[in-house]
Amino acid sequence: MGDTDRPEWFWELAVAVNAAFKGLLGSMGESGHICARTDAAQGEVPVEEGWPAAVERMVDLAAPYLQDGDVLVVADKVVAAALGRVGPGAVLAEPDPKTVPAAELGSVAEHWTSRLGFPVSVQHLLLADEYPEQRCTLGTDDPNLRCAELASAVRERLGREVDCVISDTDTGLDTRTPLIGTLTIGATPIGASAGLNLYEAMRCAVAAEFARGHRRRIPVVVCHPADRRRKRPGIGQQRSYTGFLDADREPGLAHA
Repeated sequence: MGDTDRPEWFWELAVAVNAAFKGLLGSMGESGHICARTDAAQGEVPVEEGWPAAVERMVDLAAPYLQDGDVLVVADKVVAAALGRVGPGAVLAEPDPKTVPAAELGSVAEHWTSRLGFPVSVQHLLLADEYPEQRCTLGTDDPNLRCAELASAVRERLGREVDCVISDTDTGLDTRTPLIGTLTIGATPIGASAGLNLYEAMRCAVAAEFARGHRRRIPVVVCHPADRRRKRPGIGQQRSYTGFLDADREPGLAHA
């Protein structure tokens, strides 16, 4: 069978699996390409002070590790909290979005949009995560835009050109609702600046997830690429569309 004869689902599966394994290797310092190794920046982010303060702190945490061409990966939960996208714990239980059939998620999202007073999409529901005081976070509002803002802050404060990714552990597989329109394994890049294709963003998201762990209090991970991928077109710039990463709006998952 020639490559042109393989169905699209084959390539989606192959890219996702390869990204997951290469991301794992990157977290161990044993990979190459967009994430040869990682540095985890441990510390607290003052989410209660709002997005600008959170950006400043995340840049400060990453600064000792950042070089031109690196990829800064931040956790969706931190970004969502800093943006004030916090709701009651009932979002996770009445009903739990992960248990709702895909066809019914839209009405649940409409309910919480009306009740909370800020936009809640199906993707935001699937990103909902536990937060102190019996509350929950409800996902980054515009992940691609926030990645560009973070990259711009690094440029202005440190004079370094980097790409940024916002990632989450969810993949949408519980409800057969892929968060970015294609299969992801282990973690999902929900937003990225323009110097990364989806495959590269997926590798960095998985690498960051393994580096971050669950209880290490690591909001920021820096992925260091191999030299051949340090200079990329569009690095640190805003993607051509806002919102979540979307496979249907990309020229391809990788370079073809």
